[in-house]
Amino acid sequence: MVTTLALALSMVAPTSADMAKNIYPFSPLKPSPDIVIDVKTFPQGKAWAEKARDLMVAWYPNICQLLDTKDYKGYKKITLAIEPKISAPAWAAGDRITCSGEWITQHPEDFGMVIHELTHVIQSYPGSEKTPGWLVEGIADYVRWFRFEPEGPRPKIDYTKSKYTDAYRTTAYFLAWVTSKYDRRIVPMLDGKMRKAEDPIPVFKELSGKTPDELWTEFIASKP
Repeated sequence: MVTTLALALSMVAPTSADMAKNIYPFSPLKPSPDIVIDVKTFPQGKAWAEKARDLMVAWYPNICQLLDTKDYKGYKKITLAIEPKISAPAWAAGDRITCSGEWITQHPEDFGMVIHELTHVIQSYPGSEKTPGWLVEGIADYVRWFRFEPEGPRPKIDYTKSKYTDAYRTTAYFLAWVTSKYDRRIVPMLDGKMRKAEDPIPVFKELSGKTPDELWTEFIASKP
């Protein structure tokens, strides 16, 4: 009887490969570097910048865990600067994040953009023609909308006019869906490929058995 039961259980027990796709592969925790604020040209943004700095210190280790950062050394210092007006709400370049004073004045609750830009700092991919810009932005928005702000109101996308290569939140929605339906390793593995300046696109087929185009068709069909 025991032998028969053990045999039956072995026939339905998940394999290690099956289990792996259901477990998010967290990277080791990394301590936050020093975060320095620069509000010389927009001193009225100091209070907001201090809150943003605290958020960055708290979330830097979390973002490192969510990506493939086991070999990532990172910067010793990151500067958070507030300029009176720039052409975007915020941007990241190297170890510096610049936010628009005009934007934070009008949207003082928007700390999600800081998480997006901090993700870019941590990504720091080497320049390569194999690194798709849409995927870089999509991963940053995935961290923002599906990890940092999973319960917050998310901007909607028009599924009839969109494509997974649209970047930002469209790609983020796509990545979140593939992660949930097929394999929780998708984002870290995509990130890991780009850190090595390798083509990340084959990862989709490797983990789901389908190309990005096939996955997108399925994704759109699953939407109301």
